[in-house]
Amino acid sequence: MSEESSDEMNQESSEEYGAEGCHGFPMNAFIPLALLSVSVIVLLAWQVSNSSTQRVQLESLLKNQAAAVAQSEQAQAQVTKLITDVAQAAQTDDTAKTIVNAYAKYFRASGPAASPVGQ
Repeated sequence: MSEESSDEMNQESSEEYGAEGCHGFPMNAFIPLALLSVSVIVLLAWQVSNSSTQRVQLESLLKNQAAAVAQSEQAQAQVTKLITDVAQAAQTDDTAKTIVNAYAKYFRASGPAASPVGQ
């Protein structure tokens, strides 16, 4: 194919489509930029929505965690009071002393740190 025939084909195609472009749509650089802008805006909106949802979930989790910590501290205080009461009772009551000795023996055999009751 010679250069003249390719130039002629280019001129024919530009004359055929003219300013409207292929399939009768206008050739305009604004359309791709507008589509790109819309897609970026949609992406950013999705990310903001997702971040907002995650923030609400984290705040809820922190509230639940604080309630669980408070409940755990209350249970720990009750167990500590029970152990203290049993240890005090072991000084005068033989049944309580048997419980304290069995408890101390169990934990010495299983290997965790020495119990405060056995000290």
